[in-house]
Formats: sequence, C-alpha cells, structure tokens
Amino acid sequence: MLTRILHNSPKLCAFAEPLLTNLSEPQRRHLLDLADALLVCEEKKTLAALQRQFIASTDASNWADFLRISPWSAAAVKGALRQQQIAWALAQAAASGAAKELYLNLDDSIGEKDAQTWRLEPVDWFHDHQESTPKQQRYKKGFCYLACTLRVGEIVVTLDVRLYLRARTVRALNRDRATDQRLKFRSKNSLAKIILSEVAPLLPKDWDVMVQFDSWYASAKLLKFVRRQHWHFTCGLKSNRTLNGKRLDQHARELRYKWHTRINVTTAEGKTIYYVRQLTGQVQNVPVALRILFSKRHPWERFPAYFASTRLTCTAQAIMQGYSSRWSCEVVNFYLKTHLGLADFRVRSDEAVDKYMVAVHLAWAYVERRYVEERGAQIQTYGDLIRRHRDEHAELWLTGALEMLLAGHSKEEVLQRFLRLEPAA
Repeated sequence: MLTRILHNSPKLCAFAEPLLTNLSEPQRRHLLDLADALLVCEEKKTLAALQRQFIASTDASNWADFLRISPWSAAAVKGALRQQQIAWALAQAAASGAAKELYLNLDDSIGEKDAQTWRLEPVDWFHDHQESTPKQQRYKKGFCYLACTLRVGEIVVTLDVRLYLRARTVRALNRDRATDQRLKFRSKNSLAKIILSEVAPLLPKDWDVMVQFDSWYASAKLLKFVRRQHWHFTCGLKSNRTLNGKRLDQHARELRYKWHTRINVTTAEGKTIYYVRQLTGQVQNVPVALRILFSKRHPWERFPAYFASTRLTCTAQAIMQGYSSRWSCEVVNFYLKTHLGLADFRVRSDEAVDKYMVAVHLAWAYVERRYVEERGAQIQTYGDLIRRHRDEHAELWLTGALEMLLAGHSKEEVLQRFLRLEPAA
C-alpha cells in the first residue's frame, strides 16, 4: 500500500517536544507518531490505519499498549499544553496591540459511534438536545466531551478537551474496580468548573475575562464560581428562570409591544441581524445584577432566546458580538471529529480513551498555532493548513524515494520500502 510518512514533521516536533519533557523517549515517539498520523490519514483513523501511514511501521498493538498500559500522565501533557497555549495567545495579542480582554468559551458535544458499540467504556446513549423536539426526544450512541476555547483578539486556541461519563456509566465501571481505583462522577457543570479552576492561575490579573456558555451550564453554582474569580460571564438562560421574581417568558410577553433594538453581529460568514429587548435585574439564586437580553432573529418570531450578562456597562451590540465567539467551539468540534478522528478510537478503557484524546488535542493545537502564523491567501481555513501539512509529508516522501534511488538502490528495493511491498519470491 502507499505509505505517507517518511519521518515526523519537523514543525510538529518543534511544537510538541517542549511539551513532552516528562515522557520517556519511546513515549514521546509514540505520541508524536500518533499525532502526525492523525493529521495525515484520510481514512477511518483506527490504530492500524494510522500505523500504515509510516514507511517504518510497527504492529498496531504497540500503540494500543501505549494508550492502555504505558505509565504516562494524560493530565500532565494537557497541563503543559494548556499553559503553552495561553502564554502564546497572550503574547501574540500583546504584540498585535489587541485590547486586554479575553473570552473563555465552553460547550459539549457528542462523538457518534455505531449503535452496536457496547464494549468501549465511555460509550453510552446520550440525549441529543440539538435534534430533539418537544414531541420527539432523540438519543445518540457515542461519547460526550467538553471543549474549552480561548479567544483573544483574532486568535483562538483550544485549552481543554475533556471526557464526560454519565452517572450510570460510572456506576457500571466501578462494579469491577477496586475501591482505590473507582471513578468519581462529575456532572458537566462540575467539569466546567474544574476546567475553569485549572485555567484561572494561568490568566493575567489585569485582563478582563469573559466566560461564555449556553443555558445548560447556567447553574447558580457555576455563575457564582465565575464571579468569585472576578470574571464576567455571558450565558444563555431557559425561559423558566426568574428575573426579579417573574419568569423570563412572562417578561417577554409583557415586553411584546416595546420597540426592539436592531443590532448587527459580525461573524465569519458575514453580518447577522438580531432584534433585542433588554432588562436589568437579579436572577434567582444569583446575587449579582444582570443585563437580560431578549433576542430574536426576526421581529415577528414568537419565542425569543434569553441571554444574561454581568457586563452592565456594555451595549447589547458588544455583548452579542462577544457571545458570537462561542462559535469557536463548534469549529473545534467539527475539525476534531471530521478531520482528526476524535470519534474513531477503538481502545476500551476510559483512561486509554482519555490518552487518545490528548493525542488528538495535541495535533489540533499544532494546527491552530500554524494557522495563525501562516494565515494568508493560500491558508484561509484550518483545512487548508491540514492539507499543507500533508503536502509537506508528500514532498519528504518523494524526496526520500529519489535519494534512495540515486544512492544506487534498485527500483524494486525502493518500491519495497516506500510501498511496503513483499519481496519477490
């Protein structure tokens, strides 16, 4: 078969090696190989398919053992990557003269697996709130994870990609585990709080921090936690939340004859128009004053979307423009699942899946970094950058084949090495 990788990308090695100092040499090599193959492989990213990308390939079980039983810490690699991403993004923003404000965006997503999958520990049935309707609830077989991105100026980096396990999944796994090895259930709100608490020490104190998430994360505990960090938040709210002792949908009915404020929000696809009404008050169990926005895409739309923000001195335009950066989470989810094979893992344990996600995150962080540095006429999307990475490997591959031929090796020897053909009998 046609191989793709002669040796690891020098640019990927330069990016990743400073993050992997706590790993042994074989562990570093495995993780770099895995990240590089994830970027190059264009088929289903099973471990066997990823191994086949290399000219000097080993058995796929080596990578399976690296994920399953090799004693390295996924948390340590994620921590080093998070620290480097934040430091680099802030340095780039300072050099460009961007305002001292940054946005932390949180969202969750489901990586789909086949309905017959049942041996993989993180895989279960999850409610799909995007495709569900009030009359028809829909569920997907897969795994769930949280993504956290940071945007400062025009720069976006992914700080965390964290696995979520359902409560019933944790109970089932703990039945077969020793007491000291049992997992502790963490709700999505708890995971979001943990992510933010790990990010907090890495952020500068003199910058304005805005945390943004949808209504699924707008619990009183998480909102209070954000305020204790002296951060602002902008979040979605459900219609049954109470403002000044009255439900939001009741406020909306009372405001239906009031004039809208027409605002334009600039996105990657152009400008989007919103029609907004607003109130100020206090939401139940949240002891801070909030600006509540009642937003519609059309003036005649029946049910508005509800947003709450602590940015009382900002205009609705500024709040909605800032909230649009949450789209970065959707971009991350798209590329992780369609280009980097986040949902293609075949390892069984949740610890092995967590390590596989570290490799995916490492490869994606490299793409984000190069995209900022090389963005131009030929690199306009992350997909363009991934294609450039593949083209660079094609150049190295072809150069290696020609050098071997010029060194006096026969054509059959070159083909056997670079196409991994069996020698003729």
